Order: sequence, then C-alpha cells, then structure tokens
Amino acid sequence: MPQLRLPIIMLLVMTLTSASALAAPPTGQHAASAQAIFKKYCISCHDGDDADGELLLTSHTSALKGGKRGPAIVAGKPEASLLVKLMERRAKPFMPPDNNKGPRRSEIDVIKAWIASGAKPFPAVDPVPSLTVPRVPTRGVVRQPVNAVVISRTADWFAVARTGRVDLYAYPPQPGDVSRSRPIAALTGLPGQVSDLAISADGKHLVASAGEPGLYGEARIYSIERDASGKNEAADRGPALRLVRTIRGHSDSLNAVALSADGHRLATGSYDRTIVIWDVATGKQLMALKGHNGPVTGVAFDPRGRFLASSSGDRTVKLWGLKTGKRLDTFIEPTKGQNTVAVSPDGRYVVAGGIDNRIRMWEITSDGREGTNRIRVSRFAHQAPLLNLVYSSDGRTLVSTSEDLSIKTWSAADVTQRRHFPGQSDWPAAVAVSTDTALLLVGRLDGTLSRIQIDADGDVARTPRPITAIPAPRGREVQAEAKLPTTSEREPNNKVVEATEFVVPGHATGVLAGDADLFQFASQKDESWVIETRARRDKSPADTRIEVLHADGRPVLRVLLRAVRDSAITFRPVDSRSNSARLDNWEEMGLNQYLYMAGEVVKNFRMPQGPDSAMQFYTIAGQRQCYFDTSATAHALNTDVYIVEPHRPGTRLPDNGLPVFPLYYANDDDGRRQIGSDSRLTFTAPTADRFLVRVTDVRGFGGKDFKYRLTVRPPRPRFEVSIGGRDATVPAGSGKRFTVNLKRIDGFSGEVRVDIKNLPPGFTATSPVVVQAGHLTAQGVINAAPDAKAADKAAWDKVHVTASASVLGKPVTQAVGNLGMIKLGNAPKVIVSLQVDGAQAPGTPGGALVIAPGQTITAMLKVTRNGYDGDLRFDVDNLPHGVIVDNIGLSGVLVRAKEVERQIFISAADWVPDTERLIHAVSKQEGGQASRPIRFIVQGGKPSPASR
Repeated sequence: MPQLRLPIIMLLVMTLTSASALAAPPTGQHAASAQAIFKKYCISCHDGDDADGELLLTSHTSALKGGKRGPAIVAGKPEASLLVKLMERRAKPFMPPDNNKGPRRSEIDVIKAWIASGAKPFPAVDPVPSLTVPRVPTRGVVRQPVNAVVISRTADWFAVARTGRVDLYAYPPQPGDVSRSRPIAALTGLPGQVSDLAISADGKHLVASAGEPGLYGEARIYSIERDASGKNEAADRGPALRLVRTIRGHSDSLNAVALSADGHRLATGSYDRTIVIWDVATGKQLMALKGHNGPVTGVAFDPRGRFLASSSGDRTVKLWGLKTGKRLDTFIEPTKGQNTVAVSPDGRYVVAGGIDNRIRMWEITSDGREGTNRIRVSRFAHQAPLLNLVYSSDGRTLVSTSEDLSIKTWSAADVTQRRHFPGQSDWPAAVAVSTDTALLLVGRLDGTLSRIQIDADGDVARTPRPITAIPAPRGREVQAEAKLPTTSEREPNNKVVEATEFVVPGHATGVLAGDADLFQFASQKDESWVIETRARRDKSPADTRIEVLHADGRPVLRVLLRAVRDSAITFRPVDSRSNSARLDNWEEMGLNQYLYMAGEVVKNFRMPQGPDSAMQFYTIAGQRQCYFDTSATAHALNTDVYIVEPHRPGTRLPDNGLPVFPLYYANDDDGRRQIGSDSRLTFTAPTADRFLVRVTDVRGFGGKDFKYRLTVRPPRPRFEVSIGGRDATVPAGSGKRFTVNLKRIDGFSGEVRVDIKNLPPGFTATSPVVVQAGHLTAQGVINAAPDAKAADKAAWDKVHVTASASVLGKPVTQAVGNLGMIKLGNAPKVIVSLQVDGAQAPGTPGGALVIAPGQTITAMLKVTRNGYDGDLRFDVDNLPHGVIVDNIGLSGVLVRAKEVERQIFISAADWVPDTERLIHAVSKQEGGQASRPIRFIVQGGKPSPASR
C-alpha cells in the first residue's frame, strides 16, 4: 500500500536493529520490537521528509495520531487497528504493495501484541544507530580504495582517506607506488567510507567526512598539535592529531567537506541533498542550505568569504551567500550530474565537472547575483565522467581526473590542456597538488597511491590551432566564361583510368546515364578553382553532385572539423530552408561558431532571445548559408549536432571524447543558394598534381535528357550592391529605413563601404553605411527635417551612391545608382529619437554612444506622440555584430501606451573589435518611423579587419 511501501533494496539500508530483536519478545519488550519493525519496513516512506498518506511512524506520538484516514492504531484493539488490517490484507491499499517484501507473520504478531498491551511508548533511540546486514564473506585480498588525499600546510606529511580510516604518510613521498610505504600514523574508527578531507589554511585542523549510508553523516575535526618549535612532531612518529570534535548531522553519509579560508566554518555536503555549515569552534549548526534535488557531491568556499559553491547529481552548480544562507545563483548549463566543484584561489572563478565529461568555468561577480555570473569556458575534457577538479595554490594550474583512467593538467586562465597522464590503474578518485606545484599525489580506487612530477611526467598536450577564418581562394583576373574552351565527354568515363581530360579553365559537357562521369585536369599547388555544374538552370532533370578526387580516385580532404561541444535538435525538425533551429544546451554556444549538422555546416549568427526562441544562422535570401561548400538538407528531431572547429588536413588532434569529421571537396546544392540545385565548390589544390572531378546524379537517375555543363575556372572575387527601400515616402520630421544588400562572389568576404552624397536640401541619410566582413546586409535611414521641402526627380537623380572595398589587395569603387524618387510625407503621429543616456559618465565624444568589449551601457529611446498613444515596439538597427540590445523582448523594445521614453541596455561581447557605426531605432507600428542616426563606437578591443 502507498502509505507503508518500501522498495526491497531499502531492506538492507533501513534495518536498525539486530535480527534477534525481531523474534517474539517478552511483554516488556513489545514496544522496542515494534519500533524495530517499523524502521525495517516503513520509515523510508513514512518519515518527516516523505510521509505517504501523512502517516509518520518515526515516533510513538505520530504513530498513534495517524494520517489522512485517521488513527492507524487503536491501543488495546489490534483487530480494530487500520495498520493491522492493511498488513494482513484485510483492507486496501495493502501493505506493502505488490513486489515489495513486507513483515513476516511472526513480525505482524509482534505488532499486534504491542497494540494489545496498550501500544506503549517506544524506548529512547540509540544516538548512534547501526546497520544490521548479512555478513558476506570475501574472497581474495580486499582492496582499500583511496577516496581523498590532502597535503599538510607544512609539507612534511599527507593524509589518505580510505574505508573507516585515514592514513598519514611522510612527505614528500618516494617515487613509485606510495601505498606500499608504511604509514607513520593512522586515524581509525571512522564510520563507513571516509569520503573527503580538508586542512585549514592555518594548518591547525584536519577534517574527515564519513557516515553510514541511509543513517547519518559525520565529520571529525582533529587538531594538528605542534611542539614548542612550532613544527609537527617527529616524522618517524607522525604528526600529533587529536580528535577535538565529532559533528553528526544529515540523514545520509557525507560526500564532501570544506573549510572556510579563516578556518571558522565547516561545510558538509551529503547524499541527502543538503548542505550544512557548522561553527568549527562550537560544533553548532549555523545554517542549512536546501535546494539541490540530487545528492550534493562537492562543496567549496570562496576564499574571500562571499559564497559557497556546490555541485550535485541534479545537473546543477549553485552559489550560496554566506551572510544570509540564501541561494545566489544556479548554473544550469551542465547536461548531466556534476561530481566536483572548485573555486579559484582568487575567488574569481568557479569550475565544475561531472558525467557530461566537461569542465565548465564561470566568472563570479563581486556580489554573485543571479544572472550576473557568466560562463566563460565549457571544455570537453575527458572521454568519461570527471571525478575531481583541483586548483594549484598559485591558481595557475587546474587538475582534472576522470573515469577514463587519466589525469590532465590545464592552464587555469583559459582551461587549455598542458599535460596528459593516461593509463591510470583504476579511477583516480583523489588528487592533491603540492604547495610548490611540482607534484601531484594521486589515489585510486584499487588502493594504489603514487606521485607524479607535473612538468616531467606525462604527455605534453598538443594544442592545435583551429583555422580562424576560411582562407580566401586565390583569385585572378581571367577571361569571361563564354570564351573558355569546351570539351565533350568521351564515354566510357566512369572509371579513374577512363577519365576525360580537359584543359582548365574550360567547360566540359556530358550526359548522365545513371553512372558517374569523370574528368581529369592539372593544377599547381595552392592554385584555386571554382568548379560548378549547369543543369537545372537549363531545364535539365539532372540533380548533380560533384566531388574532387586525387588521380588514384581517393577523395581530396578539405578540412578536419573537430567537435568541441555536442548538442541536438530539439522541439521540432529542421527543413532544408529554415534559417534557425532549436538546440539543446545553446547557452554554452557562441556567435560565429560553426555548427555541424549531419554533413552540413552552418554558422551561428544570433543567440536565442529566450527559452522559446531559436539559434539564428547566417542567411542568404532568408535561407541558411552553408559553409565549406556543404549543402543544406533536412534534419530530424533529436539529430545529434556539434559545435566544431576547423583544422587543416594532417593536423594531429588530441582525443577529447567527441568525434572529428573529415570534410572532403564535394557539393550537392550550392551552399550559397545562388544557383539552385546545381552544384558549386571552390577547390584549392593541396599539391601540384592531376585531379579528377566526378559528376553524378544524387538520386542515381540518368537518361538522354540528363545533360549538364561542367565548368572549372579561376575564382574572380568581386561584389555587387543593391539598395532596398528606394522610392520611399519620408514623413516630415521623421525617417525611413533603407537596406544595403551585398552579393559576394567567388569568395570575396571583405568589408564594403557605401557612401551617399548630393541629397536635396532638408534631407539626410546614413553615410557611410558599412557592411561588415562576412555579412550581407546593413541598414541606414533617410531623414527629412520638419521644414523640408519636397524635391523633384531631377534633384533625386543627382544623388550618388557608391560602394568601395579592397579586392585582391586593390581598392575597388563602383556606382550603385541612387535612392530613387523620395517623396515627402505628412508629419507622422510618432517621432522617434535615440539618444545618449544622461546617466552615463560625462566625456562621451560628440554625443556618441561608446562601449568597450564585454561592457554594457544604457541609451534612451524617446518618443514624441502626435496622436498615437498605444504600445510601440522598436528595433535598433545596424549595431556591430556581437553587440545587442539586452532588454529586448521577442517582439522588440516595448514603450508602453502613453509612455514617451524607455531606457535600453546595450551589451558588447568581449570579442567585438574596435569599430564605429551609425545606428538608429525603428518603430514596428505607425509606418516604421526611424530615428536620426547616432554614432556608436566600440573602443578598447582588437582592431577591426578593415583597420589593420
């Protein structure tokens, strides 16, 4: 029955008395025996934390009181007692439910006898409960796992936590297997596994955490005695450790223990999901921290005394304020349970790791407020769950251990790997760093203990550098395509030795008959070629795919994509046209990162704006752009996807537990969405050699109508600019948005500047408008003064729009035309203004908004209402990539009905380069009224590519 059920596995855990006590007792012992039976079968479901049916059987008073159905025990009347009826299955719900072992007949008789004798009070509970479990004989040598190690502050001994004891050894240990050395002292008699150790910063106290599973947690505090000289006792006798206090609490054993920097507070974390902070001097409880929904696996104090960090099996890391005991923040980025947590010696960072194989690092602000502590690093660190994370005392090194039988050292500043110590004999559950950061002490679950020279042993970690930008193809001026020679295929040409030779640059024509057509051409090393087909554009039914092969038929490797973060498509599938996707764990991703989706590579453009938003990708014509000449395809719900870093072919990539995807020169549909389902890729020859182009139909179809033309030509990098929003009507005193659209051709990726000159009197426009490198659009605004006069077509024909850029190292300027015939409209009901916030520090140059990378500033959005009093929503256009309006909703910045201003927060990512822009605000109602542009300056970062 639900009120009294107990899973069979709890039978061994909850037995709190000897089996002999459950035999039929003399009358005076009925109460004690009844209490033992309740503890054996009932307490786990009917205690203060989990009272099924509101029935508590933890005390005599609560047992007589009963639960939802009234009294369960009627003193002197066992047959009338509901508890007996349920146990004897004379009433429902039965106790216990099916598939759960319940009291034997003799045990039910004990309960009935106790009730018949008046249901006398239970005897006082032994303050040290004990487990009664079957004795299981062992075979062979019993190993003593090492659960924790700690080095004394005086660096002359170290302590090792095992089952029921702590062994002390002389330091430094000898090379080799230290566990074969004889301990110089031991602390014995601790209950259960000794899970963790801590030494106070002043070296005066050692704390060991232990306890009995399902019963209680226990921390023992030992004072480290010193002789008159201030040193420990003689090394041959070991340090003099004296037990000064035993602290018992929690309802389960302890997993972790930590001492505050001042040595006054002790934190214990338990399997029972709680954390307790104790006063070391008195042993009194100062505060209990409840909020984890899984076992607490690690606790760590901030050295500056502001907070406590905790990790848990509930997949979270939490910060707790030490003044109030309140939760400051919860880090939800982990995807699986966390096993360990550490705070850097300067208190700036919290790191954690666990079952998802990652090391995460958060930067903690001065007050640790929720939402202010940003995740800085999420590193896929090991091929199996992490066991431990430890900082060196100087804060420069971070050490991780893992179930993959390895230990790694990392640069603490950016969590880049330094050394790798694979092949540990068992899980390295315990690790400590010497005060001089020269040695690691490592304890394992097989009982072995050894020392490692940090800078002398292990494998030096390789730190391959990813390609930071896609190399531009080597373009050159060439003759137009129409003048290129044309070669017809010579059948058969579906085998390597039969490939049709043709001269490049040039064309080749062919017909797909359900097979593959091969063409051969020669290239110099590092020479670049644009290879494309023309079939569907000429109404052919062929859906081509092209691949570049070595002369022997092997595919040519283009790039290695190393996965650094795993994710999955969630919420709904993604079709081949969508420009966004809902992704798991998107909070740990960043802008401009490549995302690998089952052969397709896209790039993150805008982060989700809340839980119901998706990751936006770079787009072309509203559809997602594919990189490395991959092709867009549909992806099912729950498809595994990965954040990847590109590396050059041949790069040695250390295993991080995630896949490496080799990407070859191949294309189905043009990834830039410019030639439909025809194929196009840019090939750069890795060597001087002959290469093959293989043309196939992706469906395997063929026939006499499946004609195509193959072109191989040098790239001609260039650009084309067009203006969206021409011929607009601009209301007097307001502005209208226009868009600069850029078409990039043959790998041109540089910055393009658009200048607008010769506007009629009373009209102004954003100038210059800059399209950032790698981007395709930028916005500007045309404004009319309140007293502007309409201009005729002749005046607007004199407007000059030019676009300029550097192409192949040479300046290129081209005419774009004009803005069309701009009409003057009546004054609008809403006039918009974007201004510097007066609350900002003085000294802002020329009324500009100035921000530094990683900073947040405020600005004021002001509205003049001339007859419209409703809600208004706004966008802020033309911000540099990586700069966002932080307090924007899914529908834009909201100015509520009748309000006339709104403070907005603008934040810049820490990688945004120095740049200067003209930005503006645009309303989403009342005709899209736009503000006058205001200068926006990012300074203090790296120079932008255009200014290098």
